[in-house]
Amino acid sequence: MTGPINVDDLRFLLAVAETGSTLSASKALKVSQSTVSRRVAALEADLGIQLFDKRRTGYVTTEMGAALIAPAEAVRQAVDAFAGAVGSLSREISGTVRFTTNDVLANLLLPDLTMRLKQAHPGVRLEVDASTLLRDLAQGEADVALRAAPAPTDPGLVGLKLVEDYWSLYCSRAYGERNGVPKSLDELSGHALIGIDSHVRGRPIFDWAQQHFPPEALLLRQNTVPAVFASVRNGLGIGFYSEFIAAGDPELVHCFRPPVPPAAEIWLVTHERLRAVPRVRAVMDALKAIVRERIARQVGKSA
Repeated sequence: MTGPINVDDLRFLLAVAETGSTLSASKALKVSQSTVSRRVAALEADLGIQLFDKRRTGYVTTEMGAALIAPAEAVRQAVDAFAGAVGSLSREISGTVRFTTNDVLANLLLPDLTMRLKQAHPGVRLEVDASTLLRDLAQGEADVALRAAPAPTDPGLVGLKLVEDYWSLYCSRAYGERNGVPKSLDELSGHALIGIDSHVRGRPIFDWAQQHFPPEALLLRQNTVPAVFASVRNGLGIGFYSEFIAAGDPELVHCFRPPVPPAAEIWLVTHERLRAVPRVRAVMDALKAIVRERIARQVGKSA
């Protein structure tokens, strides 16, 4: 032998031995005939022996090739058994996961999350706490949190930053058709603006709004972020909207992004004692996939 065997090559050995030709083997394996020939040749090279006599009537195993058929079949059965065991473990992941996030992220992500869990892990159940409060994971108030917040600093928490969320000025498609879409600060003049109550401070994006939204242009001032988002999407005026939340929404039109840092970071957080629990990992893996797919759509739309 010249090196380690590629176990997957044994599928090609067995298929040719069972069907008597590379053409029939290719049909059985749903690959090209050239792929079968190449993989058999690679296995022969790795083993340093000839496995088949290539005759006009087809492929016939050599004496040494025939001696390897039973062991190769045993390997195939072992691989199939291993794959079955993995599948069984996946199906057997079950239990309740307490998941907390804010209202906006819950409304955005829960439909996809529940569908994926139902398909991949039907035994997993979610208890959802949609709140702006940061639940104490160390005290067991939740198992998994998706937070639009700075990095977790509490001892024992482990987190993954999924995205930096920039906020831009948006309007609804209907508003843009009626009034036009401003593409700069100067073009905001004459537009109805959606403000946020002055008590909501501490983020550069809100401070920018306080500085650049003249009071006489404010159609209304909301006291929560979800209320601002709803007002913008319903066509009342122009206001700030999360680019991550807006991605892929055909009813929203991007106006422009002010020169300020990201309004938030979105973190996926759990406690270190739970990070290896299968049902918790299943929920976190699904959330990571959903968020990354959404980011990819956002990047693709802006490209």
